Amino acid sequence: MELPIKGEKVPFPKIKEICEFYGLNDLWIKIEEDPPAKPFKSDGCSIWFDSWEGISMYPACFLHDLKYWAGYPDEDVERLVADAELMIDVARLLGKTKMAETMFHGVRVGGHEIFKRSFSWGFGRES
Repeated sequence: MELPIKGEKVPFPKIKEICEFYGLNDLWIKIEEDPPAKPFKSDGCSIWFDSWEGISMYPACFLHDLKYWAGYPDEDVERLVADAELMIDVARLLGKTKMAETMFHGVRVGGHEIFKRSFSWGFGRES
């Protein structure tokens, strides 16, 4: 599936299609039942490389952004799962683990909601 480009606002029908394609049914239910206030757009691999050694990591980062956008405050387990899935997706894309592990540690520290950044957990629900 071709994902929307970096910075493009993604409408709800497209988000639903993406969630269905990637098997993110629980995520779609969460979004449908209580849509985040801000429109969704991905910034790719936030303040990091979107590709490594000629391989795009954007698909993994896009899905991670979608999960972070829909997150609620204090969803520590859901955030950990999203971060672990990013690590696994990047490892599969690259066929090795070093970069995936580095990214996992980066998002664990830098993606926490307390920082209230444009890429922090729950960024779609920030007012």
